[in-house]
Amino acid sequence: MLRKTHALFAAAVAFFIGLTPSQIIASSFFGIISDMDRAFGFRHRGFTHSLLFALLSFLISSALFPNLAIPVLVGITTHVFADMLNPKGVELFYPSKKNYRIAKFRFNSKAGNGIIIAMSAALVILKLKGYSFNVEFLKNLAYAIHKYAQSFGLK
Repeated sequence: MLRKTHALFAAAVAFFIGLTPSQIIASSFFGIISDMDRAFGFRHRGFTHSLLFALLSFLISSALFPNLAIPVLVGITTHVFADMLNPKGVELFYPSKKNYRIAKFRFNSKAGNGIIIAMSAALVILKLKGYSFNVEFLKNLAYAIHKYAQSFGLK
């Protein structure tokens, strides 16, 4: 998928689950961070496109900046989901090299990007109609991890 599609999808999910405006912007940023994999020496759609990366990123951000933990998780998981629409898919269960995909749209496919844009629009409409998803348990988890990390001297 395109970078702008990843950012839009992450923002729509963040809006749907009730994040603050600054967290929505952060989610958009983290929605594209997985594609910086080559810059850090990782194989494209490998580690940074996995559930392991999403989990580790959530844990680290919870320990350091708990208010960013959910935007990190939203951005990375929406990116991974969107890239599962590509023919190559993603190494979802890294370090396993098996790729998982949902469809076979090229990254610049009008249909593939259109699906993500339509899903984003649907989430915004649902939120405006009063539907939402409660992520209070994730917020509580992030702050509990942060408090635990502080007990080890992390500030």
